[in-house]
Amino acid sequence: MIGTVLAWTGLGVLALSWARSFYNLLRGADRPPAWTLDPGTPPDPVPDGLALSIVVPARNEAANIERCVTAALAVDWPGPIQVVVVDDRSTDGTGDILARLAAADPRLVVVGGADPPEGWLGKPHALHLAQQHATGDWLLFVDADVTLEPQGPRLLVGRTLAQEATMASGLGRLEVETFWERVVQTRIGAVIAGGNPLAKVNDPDDPQALANGQCLLFARSAYDALGGHEAIKGSVLDDVDFAKRAKAERVPYRLFFAPGVFRCRMYTGFKEIWNGWTKNLFPALGYSVIATLIIVALLFASTLLPFVLVAKNLALGAPYPPFLWAEIGLVGLMLATDAVGHRANGYRWGLFWTFPLGMAVVLGLFLNSAWRIKSGRGAVWKGRVVEARPRK
Repeated sequence: MIGTVLAWTGLGVLALSWARSFYNLLRGADRPPAWTLDPGTPPDPVPDGLALSIVVPARNEAANIERCVTAALAVDWPGPIQVVVVDDRSTDGTGDILARLAAADPRLVVVGGADPPEGWLGKPHALHLAQQHATGDWLLFVDADVTLEPQGPRLLVGRTLAQEATMASGLGRLEVETFWERVVQTRIGAVIAGGNPLAKVNDPDDPQALANGQCLLFARSAYDALGGHEAIKGSVLDDVDFAKRAKAERVPYRLFFAPGVFRCRMYTGFKEIWNGWTKNLFPALGYSVIATLIIVALLFASTLLPFVLVAKNLALGAPYPPFLWAEIGLVGLMLATDAVGHRANGYRWGLFWTFPLGMAVVLGLFLNSAWRIKSGRGAVWKGRVVEARPRK
């Protein structure tokens, strides 16, 4: 009797949670207008003559760097613009592409990378070198796989100024092309966004902090006040650590839902997805095994367990047919919510049936990240082993 009550209670809680998500997606509640920069969003005013430096780290980015730099040089900006790219010891032709582009446009400055000193990770050190050549009043750090929209920087800087902030970040348009990108990337993006509501992240009195290293904006004064990349030199999550420092130092900061600012194809297949998130997820949870296990347990209970129960009951015969029908109804609601979420964000909603597969991979990523880093094996990224020493 007690078990039956608990089972129905758990099912009811899950159903209400998913119904709320479904309703919020239908009414667009996850996109508050003040913190949303869509392609059609009218830009806020940006002072004429304001200088902007777009800073890009590039290590073996021959497939992406020309598209990234060309888009950055072509943005609509009302003042001086400069693009600074650090060629971080690339071996794939990235340097040749940058040399050709720099010869054609003097606004492009190419900086040579160097081995990071003790205590520095590669990306923070590369950006530290690059920013020394940046002359702008505002610094916009973007990754080499980012394509800025023509109005993107104007939208981002204008809204940041309008909200009297001096640091900002954006969640851009995630491009997915292969099967595994569509199955995993969209689901893990939903997990991260769902766990970091913009209302909390943008509340200076709330400790929850999130930023996206694909797009980090600073007024030069704010960047210097936060200590620059030297202050987070050993961080694999330099973006999140900057956001934490901004809140701790009371530097006005905003995170925007920003598909109108940029688009990015983050990873190109299963191997990159696996390696990329392996280096990120355990650090994002503070290197805590307990936090990882809690997150995995909660995600399993709220996303995969209903599918497991339906499969079990259909295979073995359900002892309580009404409960089986309720489970099937919950699974249907979850798949419908996934489909609506995909459609709202411009993805293939017809892949809703891959939801349990995608979430199973996401849970595996959390566990693999904790195991690789805690064991000292680390994660491999861009030919470098990162997070190879277990953290206390």
